Amino acid sequence: MNAATARALSLAVVVLIWTAISHFAKLPLQLWPVIVGLACFVAAGGGLSGAQKSIAGMVTGVIWALLAYSVSKALGRSELVDAIVTGAAVFGIVMQARVPLLSSTASALVGMGVGMGARVITMEGGLRIAIALVIGAGLGYAAEWGLAMVQSRRSSGRSTA
Repeated sequence: MNAATARALSLAVVVLIWTAISHFAKLPLQLWPVIVGLACFVAAGGGLSGAQKSIAGMVTGVIWALLAYSVSKALGRSELVDAIVTGAAVFGIVMQARVPLLSSTASALVGMGVGMGARVITMEGGLRIAIALVIGAGLGYAAEWGLAMVQSRRSSGRSTA
């Protein structure tokens, strides 16, 4: 099996398992942010570094969404205020990329977008979205780990035969 097929299969398996757990256990988390978190993990390059950067970026993005909502509300929530505050939040996201752990600007923008799309206006709502995004990145890491385990068993099985 080639590397692309193996990666596709490993990602499909972890998503299948998580979706089944999510549906049958009736978890209080939306499924779609989990898939978005998985995408951020893949986009950040995978591995431990990709997991760290995508998680840090997504979580800070959700925080930026909460901050933008809070500041906009405090300033009267008009279309102009929303536009200015959202632009300032994006500026902050891009500037935070100077910190290596926060260098996945795309993950932070996605975290902010998911937070805004899910209409997070409370810490509890933000936490639920952040947890779902982090689970997605964790699934990506688990898929890579599982694939590496299968490949190492295959290679060690071939060498002893």
